[in-house]
Amino acid sequence: MPRTCAVPGCPEGTSGYSTLCRQHKQAQRRHGSPTQLGVTSQELRPYVALVDARKAKNPNSEAWSILQGRWGVVVDAARSTLQRYAEGQASLRPAIQASHHIRNLADNVDPWEVISTAIAMFLLQDQHPRRFTSDAAFDFQLVRRVLRLAPTNAGTYWDHKENRSRKVYRDVPPRVIRTLAVPLKEAFGAPGLMLAAKEREDINKASVDRIRLSSALEGLT
Repeated sequence: MPRTCAVPGCPEGTSGYSTLCRQHKQAQRRHGSPTQLGVTSQELRPYVALVDARKAKNPNSEAWSILQGRWGVVVDAARSTLQRYAEGQASLRPAIQASHHIRNLADNVDPWEVISTAIAMFLLQDQHPRRFTSDAAFDFQLVRRVLRLAPTNAGTYWDHKENRSRKVYRDVPPRVIRTLAVPLKEAFGAPGLMLAAKEREDINKASVDRIRLSSALEGLT
C-alpha cells in the first residue's frame, strides 16, 4: 500500500524505502533536514559585513590572529590526515574526503574569508534561530556555505531559457558534511557565539537610545 511522505502537509508518496517523498528525501540529504532551506550568499552577506566591521573597528585585537591560528590548526590536521593516507595508513573515507575539502579551501580561499563566513553563520543562527529546523540542519548549512567559497567546488552550465551561464555546486555526501562540521564548530563556534552576544548588546543599546531620544523629544515644549 502506497505511503504518504512523513513531512506534515506533503501529499506525495514515499520514495523507495524512505518515509519521505523524493523531494524531501533530497532535501534531507542536501540540507540535513527535509524542510530546511539553503542559506544563500546574499542572505549571509549582511552578517559577513558585521564580522568585517567588527574587525575593522578593532584592527589591533589579538582575536583575529587567534582565529587565523585556529583555522591553521584545522588545515594542518587535514594535511596530516592526507599525508598518513598517502603513506598507506588506513583511514575512514569520509575523513579523507573532508580533509581534501579543507585542503582545497586552504589552497584557494583567503583564510579570513573562511573565518568571516563561518562566524557569520553563527550570527545568523543567533539572530534568527528559527531559520534552522535542527542542529543538524545548521551544521549542513555551515559546511555548505564554507565549501562554496572555493571556486573549484562549482561547475557551470548554460541556461538556454535565460541565455546565460549558471553555477552549479557539487553535492557533498552527508557523512562528509557531518565530518567537516566538527572542526569548523570547534574552531569557530565559541568565538561566533561570543561575537553574536556583542552584536545583541549593540542592538539592545541602540534600542534603549532610541527610546530615550523618543521620550526626550516628546517632552519638548
